[in-house]
Amino acid sequence: MRVGIVGVGHIPWKVRYPDKTYYELALDVTKAALQDAGLSRDDVDHVVWGMSDLMVAWVRQCCPSTTAQDYIGMAGKSSVHVTAGAVTGAMAVRQGLIEIKSGMSDVTLVVGSGKGMDLWDPKLQKRSSAFLKAIMLDLDTNWEVPVEPLAAANFGFAVQSHIDRFGAPTEEQMARVSVKNHGNALTNPLAQSGMALTVDDVMNSRRIAGPIKMLDCCLYSEGAGALILASEEKALEICDNPIWIDGAGTSNIRTSMPDFDHLGRIPCQEQAAQRAYRMAGITDPMAQLDFVETHDLLTGVELMSYAELGLCAPGQGGRLIEEGVTEKSGALPVNPSGGMMGCGHVAGCSGISRVGEIVQQLRGKAGGTQVPINRGRAIFSAIGGPAISQSCTLVFGRDQ
Repeated sequence: MRVGIVGVGHIPWKVRYPDKTYYELALDVTKAALQDAGLSRDDVDHVVWGMSDLMVAWVRQCCPSTTAQDYIGMAGKSSVHVTAGAVTGAMAVRQGLIEIKSGMSDVTLVVGSGKGMDLWDPKLQKRSSAFLKAIMLDLDTNWEVPVEPLAAANFGFAVQSHIDRFGAPTEEQMARVSVKNHGNALTNPLAQSGMALTVDDVMNSRRIAGPIKMLDCCLYSEGAGALILASEEKALEICDNPIWIDGAGTSNIRTSMPDFDHLGRIPCQEQAAQRAYRMAGITDPMAQLDFVETHDLLTGVELMSYAELGLCAPGQGGRLIEEGVTEKSGALPVNPSGGMMGCGHVAGCSGISRVGEIVQQLRGKAGGTQVPINRGRAIFSAIGGPAISQSCTLVFGRDQ
């Protein structure tokens, strides 16, 4: 039995929604997804919540999904709360897939929201650093936090290790990713950080950690996303063009820093991608995919991911961006939506939102970010966790 996505709920990414709670954001995208699918809340059998574990610190709620489920009018329905750091959104979609394939549900709502920019320091009379400090709780407190306490340093460590091992990418090649993704976001009305940049703009921005500069990083945001998943029979009743979840793969590797024998690589992403490819029958992603959405918290991480996703050999990601292969007009566009860098990011709901972007692309309804759809297939790959130890890759397709 196939599982299809029949509804998408989006709202614009913003630095802050000062007049909205996390459950109000969840309601907004739920209503949008139900409207897109032509369904009511009574049609939903089950809810999967994709809210990061960090929401506990950000909104001071140990069970934020319980409060939100009541608020969106789904009280009394079965549900599950998925938490997996930056991989939460992708894992939530996978959980929705499992729920329907198991026969437990016919229609499942996958929804997540993320806030954290409301945190206030009464002594300093300005927004506090608690949002960033909370992110440290996702890292290994014994080995990582004393050395690389924040996300840019954590992921930057992997990028520097890749450079040390393979001699690439160069900082100029990383800057090209920033130019690409911020530029792609200019035509995305949901994006927070659309900018027309040059390589020099990125190279001259403030250095953050190792080879990483300010414009190599995505911004933290507030937002939400929702999807309606349905069994094959139900999906074909609901709409003429379901987007099918053809493959799903996950991996969780060792995180003990002294035992790292894979510095400069992201083996969990390679493993997750290969498992998803096998499930979907993908043998040559460069030839069989129309586009890719992947984790671009840092520019260098996107370039590393090209190899882990089977698009090139390790250390060759910079060559692909230099040759224009991953540009929106290239042979295999990567992050045509603008990615996390151009759109915005908060762990949990950003993955759900990125899947929604893929659905709109495969429907041919992505507006200014639309790329040619010739093969009818695309992937989303998420990474995160202590020492970048977790990954989930999802393969999507449409009937040709």
